[in-house]
Amino acid sequence: MNDKEIRDKILSGLKEAYDKDPHGIVMREKLLLNLRVPTNKTNKIDRNIKYLEQKGLIDVQWFLGGGFYAKINSYGIDTLEDRGKPSKKLEDKYVLHHIFDEIKEFIDKELEEICPEDLERLNLCYKDVLSEHTPHKNVGIALDCREILRDFTDKIFKEEYLQNNEAPPTRNQTKNKLRYILRAKVRSETVKKLVENMEQYFSSLSDYVESRAHASSATNEDAKMCLIYTYLIMGDVLRLLKQNERREG
Repeated sequence: MNDKEIRDKILSGLKEAYDKDPHGIVMREKLLLNLRVPTNKTNKIDRNIKYLEQKGLIDVQWFLGGGFYAKINSYGIDTLEDRGKPSKKLEDKYVLHHIFDEIKEFIDKELEEICPEDLERLNLCYKDVLSEHTPHKNVGIALDCREILRDFTDKIFKEEYLQNNEAPPTRNQTKNKLRYILRAKVRSETVKKLVENMEQYFSSLSDYVESRAHASSATNEDAKMCLIYTYLIMGDVLRLLKQNERREG
């Protein structure tokens, strides 16, 4: 079997397990048995499981030593159900998903150099938001997003950005840090309006995350929006800083 055939069989097998029990999981050993994979070819299964996980089609819990259990999620089920449909419909349905994948890929690459620990926390939030949904876990995601934004602005802020004896912002003053960073780095007049809108956007984001962090009935949709907004604001800031580096270079 080639990789595509393996991935199709993995998805189909996990869907069968889901149909029997929506909360059911499939252990690695059972997956290997069902696929009749030789012992010297198990790395192909692991590789394709990782691929399907990165595409957001399955949820996987990895263990030390290479073990795991997996289950299909809503994206994986939709992928199976959309087989045979016109490719244009499939493309339209997942265009936003693909766009976000591109944004995430850019942010992940930049964060790997700037603050890898925040990248690790973002990836954990990403997995949590796709796993079992509870108000406690949803609140935890909102809190993590707020801390990630504080860490992110800490990492990119420098005291040289201050003017006229301005007091350095504290760790919690993410909006002030962002304003000083953009003021120092964004020179173009054509971008000034965008910067103003970004500051307002960031302010709204901070207020939203703050309110969700203390909401006892936070929903999975709240958690998803916190994570999406965190990615978007970090992407906007990183993109502007990248553009400034190219101009200065």
